[in-house]
Amino acid sequence: MTFLNLRQTLSSTLVGLLTASLLASCSSPTAEKNPTAENSTSDIASNAACGEFQTPLSESEQQYAAVAWQYFVNNRQPDTGFTNAANQYPSGTLWDQGNYLMALNAAHWLGLIEQSEFDNQLNRFLTSLGEIPLVDGALPNKVYNTATGEMVDYSNEPTEEGIGWSALDIGRLLTAFHIIRTCHPQYADWLEGIVASWQVARSVEDGQLYGAVIEDDGQILRVQEGRLGYEEYAARGYELWGFDAATALELEPMQLVEVSGVEIPVDERDFEATDANNYVVSESYILEAIEFGWDSDLSKHGEAVLAAQKGRYDETGLLTAVSEDNIDQAPHFLYSTLYANGTPWAVITEENDPYPDLRTVSTKAAFGWFYLFPKQPYTLKLINAVKDLQDPDGGGFYAGIYEESEEMNTILTGNTNGLILEILYFKALGNTPILEIAATTEE
Repeated sequence: MTFLNLRQTLSSTLVGLLTASLLASCSSPTAEKNPTAENSTSDIASNAACGEFQTPLSESEQQYAAVAWQYFVNNRQPDTGFTNAANQYPSGTLWDQGNYLMALNAAHWLGLIEQSEFDNQLNRFLTSLGEIPLVDGALPNKVYNTATGEMVDYSNEPTEEGIGWSALDIGRLLTAFHIIRTCHPQYADWLEGIVASWQVARSVEDGQLYGAVIEDDGQILRVQEGRLGYEEYAARGYELWGFDAATALELEPMQLVEVSGVEIPVDERDFEATDANNYVVSESYILEAIEFGWDSDLSKHGEAVLAAQKGRYDETGLLTAVSEDNIDQAPHFLYSTLYANGTPWAVITEENDPYPDLRTVSTKAAFGWFYLFPKQPYTLKLINAVKDLQDPDGGGFYAGIYEESEEMNTILTGNTNGLILEILYFKALGNTPILEIAATTEE
């Protein structure tokens, strides 16, 4: 295998949990690095820009936010402060913990938790980072037991050496770290100490991102990681912390492929050539828009990705909002794509096995497209289709709706609920990218 994709199946027995790598280790924070609820409250005025809302949430949006946050209330592990990737299953990745940090930040500014609770949760979380073993003493493992902080494999079985690291997941967490350190500057030194304690440079070479796998003989094999969309997104996280990922930021090698009457951007490196999927999905474009903002190229490509999904709806009458998601049945995790490995509208596993009958309308994708383009009739159809996909016990939003059966995909995940909270925070900021607000705070 020459490339580590973003989401990998975590367990064939339960929910196929997601990406690569979770949390990490650093030297134990000193008292000076560890703000308490009491002394951090005095710093609130310095980060007020992060809470200056231009378009406050409506009553229904406040309810959406509360439901999404309840997922994290239910799935935060008290001993570590980490959160489960999927409901009540004690496992997760670094990407999942980035979701939690973004949700925690949003929950604070949206008034779902008090400053003291924010501090309590973040202190526990960051303290636990100092207690987690690293792969080769260098970087976080792909996945951890969220209850114990142990390195585990995708079946949640402990492993002393780990199974490798994911550069994409590291990039996600670096972005979340940057937003926390700018919106909550009392934590900046602590976060910078964590990053300094990791050998992040081992996951970057010649401007490209490199994940790692542990081979059968125990050797560490580094492999180039990332394809168009997520590669650029993760690279931006690295650059926020001063690491050169210029090659990974480039859109090439890219081609335009017509899908449902629209030319969309596709990475030329496909599964046959590289043993890695070049899937096109919604989430990477949505994340870049709400966190970093789109430049002219991303704006053009992101709008095309949405337009192709509307084009499929116009052709078939089937609502289409596709992304990668956990599902509540085997094979537990699927990439519902616009295009992958030469096939339009492919629905595949990490191993490129097809499951076209399990395509879903993704809740997180529908929320993202609606709040990026709220005046489009098509995105209104999308949000109306998913806004009530809520656990009746209030435990969060379900991941989506199966296209063929029209039944709900009833799995609850931190990815879905974290992204919904981020999107609502973005909306409250007046559809201003979160990192633009963070930059204002830094100034």
